[in-house]
Amino acid sequence: MDTTAMVVTAVNLGLTLALLVGVLALQVFLSRRKAWWPGLVLPACTLPGVLLILPNVLLNALGQAENMVQVLLAVLSSALLLLPTLALTAIYLFCRRRYRQKKQIDKMNIQDL
Repeated sequence: MDTTAMVVTAVNLGLTLALLVGVLALQVFLSRRKAWWPGLVLPACTLPGVLLILPNVLLNALGQAENMVQVLLAVLSSALLLLPTLALTAIYLFCRRRYRQKKQIDKMNIQDL
């Protein structure tokens, strides 16, 4: 591999990581909002893509599988497509839980006055 290809690969990796960090930061920001629905926007955007791609990947893999092990590997590898949606949903649930706890603490402090 020549130097130019290595530089291009490093730049692409850096941009991909920056995009990933940006999406995760945006998800945390949206999930911490007072309204409940902004945090569900990104998971709702990723889910239809997964639901459109997943059956095609499964049917293609199952059509080419020769034994049960290959079928199992195809199903497990297809489940990896759900990871972005699951990660964004987990961030949402974690942030909302902390928001509800903070809200309860504030409510108790007001009652103590």
